[in-house]
Amino acid sequence: MATKTAPPKRLTRDEWLARALDILALEGGAKLRVDAICEALRVTKGSFYWHFKDRDDFVRSIVQFWSAQFTDPVVARIAEMGGAADERLKSLMRFVSEGGFARYDVSVRAWAQQDPELVAAIVKEVDERRLAFVGSLFTDMGFKGRAAEMRALACVAYLSYEASVLAKSADDCRSKMLEQFLNVMTQPMALRSRK
Repeated sequence: MATKTAPPKRLTRDEWLARALDILALEGGAKLRVDAICEALRVTKGSFYWHFKDRDDFVRSIVQFWSAQFTDPVVARIAEMGGAADERLKSLMRFVSEGGFARYDVSVRAWAQQDPELVAAIVKEVDERRLAFVGSLFTDMGFKGRAAEMRALACVAYLSYEASVLAKSADDCRSKMLEQFLNVMTQPMALRSRK
């Protein structure tokens, strides 16, 4: 008697998108062609077209999923916190670093360079939201204008690259570096004019 094999599990839309981010991180945007991703996920094109109208819909959905999964929860959590702005910033930085919320940032940004119309446009919107949110924390700490903007940019950039640059560093080392970075970013800087 032949044994029955279980039919392959149908992937949900979110599973498609999560796996696409993993493929992007490991193999780059070129592997996100419909044929290649169906082969990598061992599914048919019918499964792809069940969830996505076309490749542009798929690409747009991946970047929107990245934003929804790796930006929205961070903003929501920190926005709900009370307390001093410097403590909220420290919580944000730790939450992103320890929770792996920036693990796809380098891959998505590299992909945006290859697809300036579709991917880059959404990445730009995400960056603007991140910078505005982090900038508001610095403003709440008393930094004004360019000083708040540059600190926000430095924090977003640090978090985006920390996950890949320090990936092989011990957790306590990463934690100490993050603490040092935060100390530098939150200290008022006296500007002296040189004559």
